[in-house]
Amino acid sequence: MQKIILPFVSGFLAALFFREATLALLHAAGLIDATGFSTEPFAPLGMPEFIANAIWSAAWAVLMAWLLRISPERAAPWVQAFVFGGIVLTAARIFGVDPARGIWPSGNMLPRLAVGFAGNAMWGWGALVFMRAFMGAAPDEDDD
Repeated sequence: MQKIILPFVSGFLAALFFREATLALLHAAGLIDATGFSTEPFAPLGMPEFIANAIWSAAWAVLMAWLLRISPERAAPWVQAFVFGGIVLTAARIFGVDPARGIWPSGNMLPRLAVGFAGNAMWGWGALVFMRAFMGAAPDEDDD
């Protein structure tokens, strides 16, 4: 259960509490136009965009937990989680998900990449925070 369910839940919660909150704070500071917690329908599913993003993020968290070998016995890979979220999720969105929705990379991509990196890097860090909080230490075999 700790290898799939907990990372999935952690990724979902991190999308809501870290990525969307980061976007909302950047919008409140006047740095970006996009707001966090977008209720625009996510094509083709029709659900609010922030829920669809949280579901995708949950699936990515399972991959991140596997790639970074996240477990209670190991030191937490904070920098790697930050970089994984910032680079992998941003690249997947810009070059995978958006083109599938008919939104093609064009023009000056730097602002879009910067905002994507900031929000997704915070997601990676937040997913690791939740994973470490939810994962218990493996029981010792000597404690019978």
